[in-house]
Amino acid sequence: MHGSGNDFIVMDARGSHFPMPEIVERTPLLCHRRTGIGADGILFLEDSDSCDYTMHYLNADGSEAGMCGNGARCLALFAVQLGFPEQLTFQVHDKKYRAEVHPDYISVHFPVYPEPLERKINGIDWCDLNTGTEHVVSIEEYHAATSDDMFRKTGRAIRNRADLFPSGTNVNFAHLIHENRLKLVTYERGVEDLTLACGTGAIATAIAWEYRKNRKLSTVTPVQSEHHIQVDCPGGPLEVTFDVHRHHNNQRYQNITLHGPAVSVFKGTFPL
Repeated sequence: MHGSGNDFIVMDARGSHFPMPEIVERTPLLCHRRTGIGADGILFLEDSDSCDYTMHYLNADGSEAGMCGNGARCLALFAVQLGFPEQLTFQVHDKKYRAEVHPDYISVHFPVYPEPLERKINGIDWCDLNTGTEHVVSIEEYHAATSDDMFRKTGRAIRNRADLFPSGTNVNFAHLIHENRLKLVTYERGVEDLTLACGTGAIATAIAWEYRKNRKLSTVTPVQSEHHIQVDCPGGPLEVTFDVHRHHNNQRYQNITLHGPAVSVFKGTFPL
């Protein structure tokens, strides 16, 4: 399956006992695009005591991942194809998410409250925030003319800055198309390359843009505003909606929802 080109091997693991250490060991083979199935990662739909299902995601290198927005949309569509209702709840680690499967798109509601942090890395302004997994975002006009090779080189270097990011991070390069639309390229940790889309990266970029524009706003009385931002990834557009609650110099990002497509590409078997 894929969500805006971000592609995944998807497995129904309910009621079974996959040998996880063996799956982890074999994930790089399964995700290899020449000698395996080929994917950015593997999604498992597992049983849950408190939700419709649990989502478990492994990066292409076999490492454990946090939340994956494109993967969550794919797994929600997969669940509906298995007979689950079109309005779903699912668990990722200790958080409970909601999803709605529509005919042409899937919406995933994120129970996260990112706290953007400004950083200077190699003289460039970045925004560091967690949208279910770690991200840094650079929004600069010159990214429009930057080559993929340079994105890879810079993304790899920042992703591996252990002094700044002990667990690594995902690296996002964006530029503004117009007021509520940005173009995004993401270097993903665990894939160790550029991907065609990144859902949590799209959310991070949309929030980083709003934060950069309005971080100096101060309100005496509490004010809440709604935002709808389109993020164009190489694999297609994603929509991000969220609210910002402001009081004095503080802001709280909430009611975050990612909207976008999910597509089933093929089904088959692969010997393990």
